[in-house]
Amino acid sequence: MIAEIDVRAVLSRSVCEFHSDLVTRSTGRAVRSGIEAHLQEHPDVTVVVLDFSAVRVLDCSCADEVIAQLLLRRSGGDAERPTYFLVRGLDETHADQIDDVLRRHGLALVAEERGGATRLLGWVTELMRTAWERIASRGPTEPEELASDLAWPLADARAALDELAFRHLVIRTDRRYLPVPAA
Repeated sequence: MIAEIDVRAVLSRSVCEFHSDLVTRSTGRAVRSGIEAHLQEHPDVTVVVLDFSAVRVLDCSCADEVIAQLLLRRSGGDAERPTYFLVRGLDETHADQIDDVLRRHGLALVAEERGGATRLLGWVTELMRTAWERIASRGPTEPEELASDLAWPLADARAALDELAFRHLVIRTDRRYLPVPAA
């Protein structure tokens, strides 16, 4: 199941009704707690879309508390039903803040840009990024298809796809690897 969470609405409920800026670590903790409460109430959610469209300002401390800490806390979850995160509605300043924080933590996630195109934010290897871009543009793949398409050794294709799946940047079903769906 996919859940779309309006981050501005969580901010409104958690901190201040008239606020649209995600600044200060305590604000970030409050927003993350609100998101975590929502996810606890809906344990069947496997894809979480965090919508930042109505957020005006996002500072580094809030990006750390809301995004990085949420990913770190959820990464140790149920291996049979992992949680996949996608962010949308980011302006370039938001994306830069999130990208910097994720890189410092060695994390990554999928960001949907206006118009529906997706990209990775955070830390990934070049092999992972190339494999992910292939899946994002052409759809589900198997290691043999990826190796053939990119003229890679099969071991490199498998390693890149497995690392993407381990980091919850693609969804693995049997032998196929699929892009994280946008809601």
